[in-house]
Amino acid sequence: MTFENLPQNFRDLSLDDPVLRGDAVDLFVGLADRENGCLSVVLLDADHRALQPIVIGDMGPAIPESVRYVLRTLLEETRPPAVVITLGRDGSPLFTDTDRAVHQVAVDTCRELDITLLGTYVATEHCVRELPDHLRLAS
Repeated sequence: MTFENLPQNFRDLSLDDPVLRGDAVDLFVGLADRENGCLSVVLLDADHRALQPIVIGDMGPAIPESVRYVLRTLLEETRPPAVVITLGRDGSPLFTDTDRAVHQVAVDTCRELDITLLGTYVATEHCVRELPDHLRLAS
């Protein structure tokens, strides 16, 4: 996945397509944010088109309870119909226990607020990877 694959009108397109969604995440979460740790939330409209990417940078290593607080505060304030959430971090592109814990925080928070979570991603300097959908559906 790479943002270079995005069509020029991608903001007019639904992010239901996981390839398009991954390319959008690659665009919105820059290398410096990945290296310094970040949380990205792309606010989507009811048709799952990108309205506004929000990147909270310089977070360092993710702490699930801190992510829960930030995510809940942001989503309670904005109340979007749907979101795409990304944890930007340095290190291995393989999923970690912290990645899975942050994913669970995203699932739980979106469910509590009745917001559709279209996907949760991990973005490292090496790649952008979506956490498996079965984790979201089983939660």
